[in-house]
Amino acid sequence: MYILCLQTLVSARRNPVLLLVLILLFSAQAGFFQADLVDSEGLEKRIDAESSERTSTLVDVPTWRIGDRWNYHCFLDVKDFVADSGISTNVQTLDGTLDSRVTAIYTTVIENVSTLVYKVESDGEYEAEDVNLAGYDGDLIIEIDTIEIIRASDLATIEQEATIDIDFIYTIWWWDYTIHVADLVVTNEFSPSLEKYDFPISVGEEWSTDYTQTTTYTGTSDYVTIPDGGTGSNTSSWEVVSRGYSGVNYGGCGQSYNITTYDSDGEETGYYWYCPAIRNNIKSSMTESIGFIATHELNFYQVSTRTRTLDLDIEYQLSPLDMDMNATITVTDNSGEVVSEQSVEFRYEIEEDIRSATTDTNGQIVFALNSGDEADASEGGTELGSHGIIVWLPSASQIGAATVTIDPDVHPIDLVANTAGVTVERTRDNRTISLNSIIGFTAIPNDILTFSVPVMNRGILTSPATTIRVTGPDGVGSTRAVPSLQSLGEARVEVDWDVPAGQPVGDASVSFVVDENEEISEDGNRSNNAGSFSVFIGRLPSAVLNAPATIKTLQTISLNGLSSNDPDGGSISCEFQVETVSGATISAFEDDCIFEYEWNDDGEYLVSLLVTDEESDFDRVETTIVVQNRPPEITVEAESQTIPVLSPITFEVTERSDMDTRNQFAPVDIMWQTSCQEGSTVSSRCTVTPTIEGEYTIEVVGMDDDGDTVIERVSVSVTNIAPWNPGVEIWNGATKLLPDSRGMYSATEGDLLEIRGSAEDSSNDIDSLVHTWSPDAEDHPGLVQVSSGRYSTVEHVYITSGVHLATLVVTDDDGESAETLVVAIEVFNLAPTIAPVSPPLPVAEDGEISLTIDVWDTLGDRENLLNCFDLDPSTNSDGEGNSTDDCDVEGIAVTLSWPDAAVAPSSIIFHTTDDDGAVAMIEIPITVNNVKPSSHAMASNENPIEGYLVILSANLTTDSFHDMANMRYTWDLDTSVDSDGDGNAANDVDDERIWFEWKAEGVGSRTIKLTAWDESTSHSTLLVVNVEKKAFSFGDMVRPYGLVILLIVVIAALGGVLSMRLRKPKDLVEAPAGARRGRLVSMDDAFDDPEYDPFSEDAKKRRVKRLEETEEETDLQEDSANAEESEAVASEAEGAPVIEKTALDEEYEEISGESVDVSDFLDDLTDDSGDVEGETDQSSEADDEDQDSADDEDDANGDLADEQSEALMDEEE
Repeated sequence: MYILCLQTLVSARRNPVLLLVLILLFSAQAGFFQADLVDSEGLEKRIDAESSERTSTLVDVPTWRIGDRWNYHCFLDVKDFVADSGISTNVQTLDGTLDSRVTAIYTTVIENVSTLVYKVESDGEYEAEDVNLAGYDGDLIIEIDTIEIIRASDLATIEQEATIDIDFIYTIWWWDYTIHVADLVVTNEFSPSLEKYDFPISVGEEWSTDYTQTTTYTGTSDYVTIPDGGTGSNTSSWEVVSRGYSGVNYGGCGQSYNITTYDSDGEETGYYWYCPAIRNNIKSSMTESIGFIATHELNFYQVSTRTRTLDLDIEYQLSPLDMDMNATITVTDNSGEVVSEQSVEFRYEIEEDIRSATTDTNGQIVFALNSGDEADASEGGTELGSHGIIVWLPSASQIGAATVTIDPDVHPIDLVANTAGVTVERTRDNRTISLNSIIGFTAIPNDILTFSVPVMNRGILTSPATTIRVTGPDGVGSTRAVPSLQSLGEARVEVDWDVPAGQPVGDASVSFVVDENEEISEDGNRSNNAGSFSVFIGRLPSAVLNAPATIKTLQTISLNGLSSNDPDGGSISCEFQVETVSGATISAFEDDCIFEYEWNDDGEYLVSLLVTDEESDFDRVETTIVVQNRPPEITVEAESQTIPVLSPITFEVTERSDMDTRNQFAPVDIMWQTSCQEGSTVSSRCTVTPTIEGEYTIEVVGMDDDGDTVIERVSVSVTNIAPWNPGVEIWNGATKLLPDSRGMYSATEGDLLEIRGSAEDSSNDIDSLVHTWSPDAEDHPGLVQVSSGRYSTVEHVYITSGVHLATLVVTDDDGESAETLVVAIEVFNLAPTIAPVSPPLPVAEDGEISLTIDVWDTLGDRENLLNCFDLDPSTNSDGEGNSTDDCDVEGIAVTLSWPDAAVAPSSIIFHTTDDDGAVAMIEIPITVNNVKPSSHAMASNENPIEGYLVILSANLTTDSFHDMANMRYTWDLDTSVDSDGDGNAANDVDDERIWFEWKAEGVGSRTIKLTAWDESTSHSTLLVVNVEKKAFSFGDMVRPYGLVILLIVVIAALGGVLSMRLRKPKDLVEAPAGARRGRLVSMDDAFDDPEYDPFSEDAKKRRVKRLEETEEETDLQEDSANAEESEAVASEAEGAPVIEKTALDEEYEEISGESVDVSDFLDDLTDDSGDVEGETDQSSEADDEDQDSADDEDDANGDLADEQSEALMDEEE
């Protein structure tokens, strides 16, 4: 196997993937062989012991059961291999686990012999993270699944098979990619079986085996070539070099056996520590010649439950050739009770002796056997061979085993002082290690040595108890007891020796002899009863290292260890260990003890010298070398020496170098000390834009891979430029205005606009810029505002609609100006608004409603608003527009009244119009309530005499002015008489005049009812008239002769009139006051005098104040003027009630103008009374007709009108 792998090593060094595969192949073999090779110091560290026992028992072959499990931590160190291979990878170690399990126990034919074997399966996984392999970064994952066939009688390896799966997972950006490197299956077959153990195990024993190994490879890979298999011969040897602590803490394994392996050249190839408590190795390690180390350390051991215990007791475990003996098998259960009738198979396979039997009542079977004369495959000592005897239960797959050692030279008792088995523990500086032949048995003064001297019985019989005398290097002897020992039994005697400080250099011996007095006569070989063991007492070598403390990179340093020496003489070896730039440590053995080295990168590096003498004592010295970096060099150039401010300029690193760089593609890292427009400050070019006039200096730092820096500065001249890019923002309160697609801003009249200006310039000019604003350049060019600074703000209100232009001119301190910024603002008219108007309270007819309207508009429109009231929204009074836009009253305040509720509007309109024709309108609801009439009935005499005329008047009835002119009056002259025959005596309409003469008829009291009607309501008043009986009357007396009397009166009157005309004026006599008091009153005069009351107790109020006409009409012009004035008065009083002159008024005026004879007056009065009575009758008839038509209306008014009339009559009374 090793030959085949080494043949491919040369080609593999050119392929890093193949090298890794080879590593795994060898590590797989390490898993199979459980062998390793380490340096002396490493081995010394691994066999530190805590303590040792005085006695020991026979360490025989273990037995396994299905389910037994061993879990190991795996460590693969490949740094030396990688360093020597030259491949580009940072792989140092691979970590993983190996889990081994017994999965089957069965028989098979090996070399034509039926053999009971174990099948052991193992799953191993190795992983290395953050590996750089051939330029890729990723994780290396290796899975190894092995199957081993192991002989149960001696744990010899018969066959191995390993399945290896290698994957490399790398990442590019954020994606993971998996490379399936290889899938391999490696099979090894050994003939004869490979005996890694020689039971029973005892310190000092050695054995070797010649064997043939057949290896086959199968599998697939796109990256490596699958090796060809083959067959080769090999020789391996083993030695139990010590017993003690393995370095792995695990219960029961404090005393493990170190079995060291050797190749055919006698070179150590590794070791493993066998622990009887776990029935397997607790630790193993292997170092291959190509330079890597594979180590396995136990994590845990899991034992499978045994339902039966098979105890195999061989009568003689050490036997001469062909000796007959018995083997007793005892079967017990878990509780220790014997198991009878248990079928057991007995197997002594070396002699092909296989039998079956059943246990007796004691749970035992005794098999007789002959030890035979067959040698095993290994050679060692005087023995011919050691062979395992097996008993097993096929049904339970449980095994019992023991070993028979065949030796042609045996004695009944043979006590041996086993010099080869002596172990020595050395304690130095509180550190105890177990010495062995590999490390060397050496010490120095002040060491504490503990000698463990073994006594073994190599006879076939049990030896009696005896003694051993041990004499130390100081000559002091002591005798210790040796217990009775069975065949091949061993006892140990421990002796401590403190090496004196003055102990001379040289060998110090410990001698010992068993049964010094030869008391055991059966001891057939006394030549091996005595022995001695030597320890070299020397001195530690002195390591001296001379090296400079500080150097430069790429400077060769000489590490000099020539001053090192060994005080006890002899040669020394010098091993230099140097820390490299990558952090790894390289070792170099120098015969002349001088080593030269140089570092290509700065840092602090640890250097050590390990000096080892011939006794394996060593001394180490360390020092730190400070390697200083060589600073880089850079050259920077500008594309121009002069540049306008705010213009870009590019600087470039044209040269850079670093002698000790580790990155040949970027020997110097560039770091510009400002932001570069390229987006990176580490490139060779940097474009910047100076913002300040004057000298501009850029600084660039060059840094090599060691962090050492160099600074380079370059300056250019920066000149002034005019301000540029003037900008504007317009804010309306908290709202920022945005221009439309035309670039025009929009606002409304009256908005307080905040116009913010800005411009760009160099930083040293920006705060001194002068902003000149003309917010309304076309309409008000003289309005200019000036401010200084980075920004400017002006506030302005546009009071007219339309497009307004605002301009901004920005000037710097050098007098250079930016282009004039023109801002177009389109101002939209804001329609006027009318504040909400609360509806006025309802008013009565002729009641006044006063309104004052609150109108708002922008400041520029307020003075030009046209405010109007449309008093009749239903009529288009001006014939223009519509019916709601009339301007009946102009202004914002008005006082209105309506005489007639029937024709009053339900609302009026107020509207206002600004100079842009925008209109606001509000409708104001109004309510004009009708005034109910208040009727008032009067009689010229409430106690008239029957037959006399009484004037009934409704003149004092009140209502609104309009309703008075249209008032309707109805009189029921006797509420007790149903004159219209409708069944209701109180609703007759006997007269409808405002006043009239009524002839009192019917003696007694009667009630007269007056009802006043307007357009919707009515009111009634009751008047009680008491008609008294008429006294004696001349008229009645003469009534039968009335015609005659009338004729006489007429004649007398005519005569009187004639007489009056013919008499002289002086004969006229003033009429007495009583005669004047009865004159007629004009209705016009009565209405003109508001104080007139014909029924008043006050005489003055019963008279009408008449206006005397003092002027006469002089000409036609004055008459015309008076006529126009009369028409105006009539127009003002239009609708007022008019009382026309009656015959009574005309007669009164006529009488006032001339003198009339009393008799004529009486005759006339008599005629008038008749006329009045006739008229009254006619009126009554007419009233009856009107009353009939009003009956229905009275019925509709219902009881409510009656109740109101009765209430009013009560009030009048």
